[in-house]
Amino acid sequence: MSAAVNAISPSLSRQSARRRLLAASLGVGLLAWHGIGLSNPTPVPAPTPVPAKRRFALVIGNARYALPANALANPVNDARLVADTLRKRNLDVTLLTDLTTAQMEAAVDEFATRATGADLALVYFAGHAVAVDDVNYLFGVELPVPLAEVRIRTAQQGSLSLKRVSQALRRAQVRARLLVLDACRTNLTRGAPSAGLVHTVPAGGELIAFSTQPGATAEDGFGNEGPRHSPYAFYFAQGLADLPASAPVETFFKQLTGDVQVATAYRQIPHYASSLVGTITFTSLADGQTPAVPGASPATAGTPGRGPSPALGRDLIKARISAWEYEIERGAQYLDEPRLASLQARAQAGDVVAMTTLGLIAENGEHVTQDYKAAARWYQRAADQGFAPAQTYLGELAGMGRGVPKNYNVAERLFRDAAEAGHRRAALNLLDLRVRMGEPLDPREWADVLQDALRNPPGLPQSGMPPIQGLPDMPWMRALGVRPPGKP
Repeated sequence: MSAAVNAISPSLSRQSARRRLLAASLGVGLLAWHGIGLSNPTPVPAPTPVPAKRRFALVIGNARYALPANALANPVNDARLVADTLRKRNLDVTLLTDLTTAQMEAAVDEFATRATGADLALVYFAGHAVAVDDVNYLFGVELPVPLAEVRIRTAQQGSLSLKRVSQALRRAQVRARLLVLDACRTNLTRGAPSAGLVHTVPAGGELIAFSTQPGATAEDGFGNEGPRHSPYAFYFAQGLADLPASAPVETFFKQLTGDVQVATAYRQIPHYASSLVGTITFTSLADGQTPAVPGASPATAGTPGRGPSPALGRDLIKARISAWEYEIERGAQYLDEPRLASLQARAQAGDVVAMTTLGLIAENGEHVTQDYKAAARWYQRAADQGFAPAQTYLGELAGMGRGVPKNYNVAERLFRDAAEAGHRRAALNLLDLRVRMGEPLDPREWADVLQDALRNPPGLPQSGMPPIQGLPDMPWMRALGVRPPGKP
């Protein structure tokens, strides 16, 4: 696999400022060519919103899959939460759980018939899904094989395609269609392997929302100590409950993106694509000529946001970071070619856990040629997004002078940032580093950090996590050349 490690070197893309300036200049030139003045433009009256009288929602949550390996913890909880929230917005809601593919197809057809000519229709799906050649497929609970073993034919012949849902609602002449998928799991494209659902281009009058960025995976929950919902469903419901009636749906999905990415330390970044025209809210519609797209100025720009990660306590954030670190350590220990390919695809899609895992793989050198510089590059990419475990790993390399120049000041800054974010391992590292730098320590600070670490050891499995053989490397063990029990 020495060739494989060369394939995991990060690449950066940059946008051209010159191209943007050229486009702007061309735009001004075209206005002048057609004799259109740039000053004192004639104001265009804003379209008058009208109430959306007929609004429907179909919410499906699939959790109890036939194979135990495919079972999910929270989709049914998510579906009930979302359905209850939509009902409070006075939508006509159909809630269905644990459906087979045939039952989902029948439910979509019946829903489209009921919603014929509606002003707005929303479909929310939580469960397992895959993508094949730019088409997203949603699985019923009868899925006969583990998700990791699903092949293209199984996906195409034994699932509900998102395209079919979209076509049914278009035939029903629904004016505004919202399709929401909290279901990013794996990708079976015939090309390069990757993970997650693909970013579908919506038909006119449609918005498609995904619970994570294209090609990445979505989390099923917050862990045993958190809300019994996926982060996406939790903030979907909370955001919709707080949403002003006049706020466009794009404003809602932008706020949802901010909440989820903060709550998951930027591991999960929701995306949406819109071809809606005019201003569409959950309660009204207004005609217009400008398509509503991500990045447009929200109508509620003056409305204060709820702030990052509402309703999440610090202990829960610490528990999630420990769970991510455990996933990183486990992923670096149990590796084969398919898993490596999946990690590479997830990392290229922006998954910070995958980036950090690739860094640890390169650092450990147990499955690939050891490369501290490659490890540092991967850690840096994830650390730049504020991912605390990556900041900690990069700080350890800086403290040891591996792959980057040895610099205790840099290590201290990285450890401090990660510790302030709630990473217990970084807090331990920070204390250890201060001793090495000869700084006096407050005994109470020592006691607080050690007690916190004893309650939830850094990087070790929490209740409900799958078992792992051996222990992860603890702070500074690499520098001392020590391997914990169970490590080769």
